[in-house]
Amino acid sequence: MEITYRIIRSAEYNIFYELICKDESWWAFSPSLGQLSAGDWNAYCGNENILCLGCFVDNAPAGLLQGTAFSTASRAMRIAVIAFREYAKIAPVMMRGAADWVFASIDCACMFGEVPSTNRHVMNLLQKTGFEKQGSIPELYWSDAKQKFVNATIVVCTPESLRKAKLDANIDI
Repeated sequence: MEITYRIIRSAEYNIFYELICKDESWWAFSPSLGQLSAGDWNAYCGNENILCLGCFVDNAPAGLLQGTAFSTASRAMRIAVIAFREYAKIAPVMMRGAADWVFASIDCACMFGEVPSTNRHVMNLLQKTGFEKQGSIPELYWSDAKQKFVNATIVVCTPESLRKAKLDANIDI
């Protein structure tokens, strides 16, 4: 099994859009965006300020990391991530590889995101990847399942926390 990473091309935007729709995983990918139309998705991905890093397993799309700089005067990147359902079992490996790619390829001091606190599966994945809890934001997201607003956990990954996660997973660094 070969896992590779690269910035996806505009001709691939719809492939990733369809996979996210097929998995019915807009809620997991980016709760703040919600489900986008195909046109809005293409415009979002085509924005020069958005990183769309595809993860491929044996050349098949397996996941996506999207990132944007917090501001023009910042080295922090706000991200949204997804591993398609078929590749969920190797999601921690894919995410650590994507984080490696970001830190090696971009002048980035950290990646951060907000995760609905009720999403324990994603929190577990992110912690295996080197993301650490930094705080919470009260009632940031609406939960259809709970029919109420839920808190979000702020998570941050740095090159150092990624290195620690790789050591914890017994991965050569």
